Amino acid sequence: MKAWRIKAEGELVLEKLEPTAPKKSFVKVKIMYSALSDMDGLLYSGEVLPPQYPITIGRQAVGMVTEVGEGVTNVTRGDRVVIDPYVFCDSCVICNEKEKYTDCLCLKEYGTDEDGFLSDFVIVRCEDLFKLPDRVSDEDAMFASHIATAMNIASKLSLEKGKRIAIMGGTIIGLVLAQIVLYYQAVPILVDSRTDRLEIAESLGIYYCINSTVQDVQKKIFSLTGGSLADSVVHFTASQLSLEQSLSVASFGTKVILAGWSGAKNALYTNMSDIVTKQLKLVGLNNGAKLIPSAINMIANKSVNVSSFITKIIPFSDVETIIKEQMEFPQKEIKVLVKM
Repeated sequence: MKAWRIKAEGELVLEKLEPTAPKKSFVKVKIMYSALSDMDGLLYSGEVLPPQYPITIGRQAVGMVTEVGEGVTNVTRGDRVVIDPYVFCDSCVICNEKEKYTDCLCLKEYGTDEDGFLSDFVIVRCEDLFKLPDRVSDEDAMFASHIATAMNIASKLSLEKGKRIAIMGGTIIGLVLAQIVLYYQAVPILVDSRTDRLEIAESLGIYYCINSTVQDVQKKIFSLTGGSLADSVVHFTASQLSLEQSLSVASFGTKVILAGWSGAKNALYTNMSDIVTKQLKLVGLNNGAKLIPSAINMIANKSVNVSSFITKIIPFSDVETIIKEQMEFPQKEIKVLVKM
């Protein structure tokens, strides 16, 4: 077994590991695709510290089951699967009483809190695996967790026909969410400072795209909505936009969802006046745990298009080179897949 592991800040190595067999309720998976994300770069640079070193990076993966442990019934050898990256604790009050895993108080993530998937083989819990139908490609399945998170956001928005949703940030999840908003016949208004993200959004049928570097976002949304502003707002912490800017486009009493990684530095510092004056309802959200089957269904039915998000597919051996490039040019790539 080989895995890309961060052993210390700035030290990424391709390490040879001893092969192991899966224990009870666990499954061994041969990875076919993994991916690189901004989080991998943050872990590599030391801006984000993992719970322990070394840690295997990689937060998404598609693979094939090669071995199953005792008691596993949901998958068999040879099954093509996508791995749910979220690890719920199954012991907190919410997990035990509500079984609402997206709200788990101790939720962890592979590749950040536990060893991830940039490895030729991984061993994971059987409940984290979901079989893929033939009509879902490996490449599209790599976006299942992004779609799951977007679906979780959408469930909090109470989408209705004609409702205007300001999506503040053309992240991958933001671009998926815009498509889901269209699916429910609501009106997405996508805001970003990056021309390439806005061009992708337009190619996906998102009519209202605002470039925050050349347009006054609040004035533009005021004009588009006839002065009423957005019916709901989604602010992505990974975007280049300020939370204050997002709050300024929200109509009175509306819901504002703060979505993404909670550790994004300075992303959530803002003037509180809009929240209080407009009586806004803030909701935090950072995952799509247990929504992977619904995400697979959306891919299979062509309800969302993710193919334009892939900017590069690299071999397993090039991981370190590309991570160093991403550190130097952080906005260059949208999604880099790693083919094993």
